Amino acid sequence: MFYNTKLEILDATHFNPVLSVMADVQPYRKNFSFEDGYILETTCRAFCPLESLLQLNGYVQISKDVFIILDMKEWSDYMELYLYRCKPDFALEVKE
Repeated sequence: MFYNTKLEILDATHFNPVLSVMADVQPYRKNFSFEDGYILETTCRAFCPLESLLQLNGYVQISKDVFIILDMKEWSDYMELYLYRCKPDFALEVKE
């Protein structure tokens, strides 16, 4: 794996970065379907070192994009995150 992308773990309340880790981010497509008809498609997945601050439905930032973690798998020495890109002005709306 190539840990060449800076991934910032965001505080869920104010969306401020609390920790940065290096990750291997790859394009990926997977659909998550919900009972009420909503379908979310992940746009990428990230492989990163094990980190206890990463949480399901938590937020991370890559460059200027904010993602929600829709699913995560913990392996022996790394984590695999399935990420859904939030709309571009998501973090701005929260701060206002």
